[in-house]
Formats: sequence, structure tokens, C-alpha cells
Amino acid sequence: MGWQVHAASATGKSHLDKGIPCQDAFAYRVDGERLVAAVCDGAGSAAHSEIGSRLIADAVVAALAERLAAQPQWLQADEDGFAGFAGEAVAFAREALVARARRDGAALSSYAATLVAYVGDAQRGWFVHVGDGLGVAEPAQSDAPARISLPHNGEYANETYFVTGEAWRGCLRVLAVSEPVERVALMSDGAMPFAMQKGNAGLYRPFMDPVERYLRTVDEAAGSRALHGTLDDPRTHGITSDDKTLLIALRS
Repeated sequence: MGWQVHAASATGKSHLDKGIPCQDAFAYRVDGERLVAAVCDGAGSAAHSEIGSRLIADAVVAALAERLAAQPQWLQADEDGFAGFAGEAVAFAREALVARARRDGAALSSYAATLVAYVGDAQRGWFVHVGDGLGVAEPAQSDAPARISLPHNGEYANETYFVTGEAWRGCLRVLAVSEPVERVALMSDGAMPFAMQKGNAGLYRPFMDPVERYLRTVDEAAGSRALHGTLDDPRTHGITSDDKTLLIALRS
């Protein structure tokens, strides 16, 4: 048993119209039953957020994967204990951002991006979350409720929290997944309108079920290409103008 991961990002219409690159990023690692994955959404107002989202996704996945390989029992920590470990991974990503900002002569805030990540093995896992985006873990037991790590937005519309923010530790959230799961989905907020039910109560099955059925028939490369085609379909522009990232991990 292991994981099959399909993931893609597509540039939103608002960015296509302005010639702006996609500011989302994703990263993942699979080692047998162990899965570590992340999706980051760069702030539209930040000059280098596409770099920030890429650096954060890569660094957080690397840090969490290395910890999991060295100390598998780490997943059994209580919430406070795991939050400390998760904070170390995010701090590692921030160090990479600080180094890049110094090299570029830019402000750290110009690399602003959110983070939603998952780390787990065959028995349990955790979400790690700063800002918006969303994560869903669906148990192998079909009648059990999904675990959903919801967006954390600010006081005003279109306001959220970023890994680059000075108060990032206070915005870091973790959520335990205490049973084996069949699938994990991570997404930026651009994918949420068609991948999630209203109110973010769960995955939107009329969209997700046919996608998953197809993904289970192909390899990761073909599945990710198909997923990109779906996210990049011009028909999505009527639903959202934002960049869209969706990562779907299926237990194989």
C-alpha cells in the first residue's frame, strides 16, 4: 500500500489578463505509507509571491518529511507537541525566505503566501495551516466524517494571514487526523468553489467523484495532466478568476 498523488496549478483569468504568472505552488513527497504534501497561495498584492509560495511549499515538505523519516512516532504527539514541531518546519521555510529576500534586496512581505499542508502515515496524520486554502482527509471507513482544515481569514473581505507575517506563530493551526484515510485533498482558495460543497462541509462529490474515478485508472503524470486541463478549462473562469491549485492523494 502507498499513495498516488495527482496535483496541478492553473493560472487564473485575472492573472492571465494582466500577464501575471500563477502565484500558487504545491509540493509533495511519498515514502511508502508516508505522505507529506503542501499547497501555497501567493498574495496577489506581493511582488514576488510566486517565489514565496514555491519556497514555502518546498521547504515545509522537506522539513516535515525529514522529521517523519527520522522520528515516525512524532505523529503520535498531542496537539501542543505537534504544533511545536510544525512551527519548526514553518520557521525553516521562513529562513529560506529571509535568505532569498536578502539576496534579492527585497522586503520579506513581498514573498507573502499562505500554507496548507498534510503529513501522515498509514494510521494517523496532521494538517498544518496558515491562512486560507483548505485541506480534507476522508477516512477509509466510508461512514466516518471527513476531517476538514478550514480557511482562516482576517476581519475584512479578501484578508488572510501569511507565513511571512510577523504574527505567523499565532496564526499557525494544526488539526489531528486520528484514523487511516483513503484520500487527502489540498487546495488553494481558487479551487474551493467547485471542489467543495457550500459552506465547505465536504468535498463536492459531483465534481470529485468522476475526477477520482479517472485518476485511479492512470499514472500520476497522466492524472496530473488531466487535472491541469480541468483546472485550466475556460469554463472555470465563470466560477473564479483566481489561480487554482488542487492536490489529490489517493491510497493505492
